Amino acid sequence: MKANVVRIGNANTSGDTEFPSVAHPSGSRGRALTKVEVEHSELLFALFEKHLVGTRALGAKTVELAMGAVRGFQRWTCLPPWDWAPPDFAEFIAYKVTTDGIGLGRQATYITYLRGFQNFVFDSRGLSNDIHQKFGVQPQRFINDENAIPIRRKRYERKKAILPLSGEQCQALIEQFDTEIRDAKLHGSKSYKPLQRDKVMVMVTLMTGVRVDELVHLHLSDFQADHKHPQFGGYALMTVVRGKGRKSRVVRLYLPSIREVMDWYLDDVRPAFLRATSSEPSLLFLSERGGAICTEQVRRMLGRVAANAGIPVRVTPHILRHTYGTQMANVIGPEALQRQLGHENLTTTLGTYYHQNPEHVGNEIETGVTNLTNAINAMTEGLLDEGDA
Repeated sequence: MKANVVRIGNANTSGDTEFPSVAHPSGSRGRALTKVEVEHSELLFALFEKHLVGTRALGAKTVELAMGAVRGFQRWTCLPPWDWAPPDFAEFIAYKVTTDGIGLGRQATYITYLRGFQNFVFDSRGLSNDIHQKFGVQPQRFINDENAIPIRRKRYERKKAILPLSGEQCQALIEQFDTEIRDAKLHGSKSYKPLQRDKVMVMVTLMTGVRVDELVHLHLSDFQADHKHPQFGGYALMTVVRGKGRKSRVVRLYLPSIREVMDWYLDDVRPAFLRATSSEPSLLFLSERGGAICTEQVRRMLGRVAANAGIPVRVTPHILRHTYGTQMANVIGPEALQRQLGHENLTTTLGTYYHQNPEHVGNEIETGVTNLTNAINAMTEGLLDEGDA
């Protein structure tokens, strides 16, 4: 009986942007697929897309990129997903590098989305068993540590090293805020309250290591007390929700001075930004118009104040996050730091912030606590009476 052969992919699928020509290039093991293979492949793709939209709650653009990568790889291999093997992925990447000139970042993107599809199939015993029953094969992992890690390692090796701020630089940054706040008050400038707000935003970032998009979306209700640590008041714990996938985590505060900072800010600063027209009046940090603050505004503000403070590097919110992570790495350990920073993989935390030397653990802990405590103490010193200076 002659098998029905069908070409996978509709003309308007996002994956078709990978190879726009009619005659798609293919891998060395490519073959014509039967109608049953096409239909089952399309079923897997549809289920994966539903998983990304529903379970993972990813945005439309991210889902489009993911499905484009998966479908593009399928069209190139001319094989059903359950026949994909490590050599196919290696051959595909080699082709994309030599023909399209893709860099390490794009290679890592393919790894992310294709491995996501691979894990989706493998994590569902029902999907794997169904494939085995219908086609008599057991899907294998076509992306593994051997062919994925070298690409990721090369990519990270090419990244420019991110250097944290020193305790002295943190202090210089906050002192610059204090100088500008005093000048603004002296001259009756409209920037007086915004500068106070911005100073607290920087301090919260240094105390918690939150991302800038997490910072601007903090709400008053995100802070809570811990009866075991009354010295923190109502600010011992902070719930953080990340925009991508709406994932949440709880960040523990380690410096009791957060209580003084937040009480002062909520009583003396934040009320100046509340408006009757505020769409989200529960936001912790509000703009001058009473709305949400955009992340780019925070970046520009931080870069300007840091430059005025004479700090010889471009200071970004991520630099502040990195400063927190570096100082706390050997204080609370890698697993706790991973949870604090919201990293999905421990390897990210270990490779970026955690450089433990067993012979110097005691010194590192003492230095880390001292540096961070000194920096925060310098920030909060005179906080309540800064306007009297």
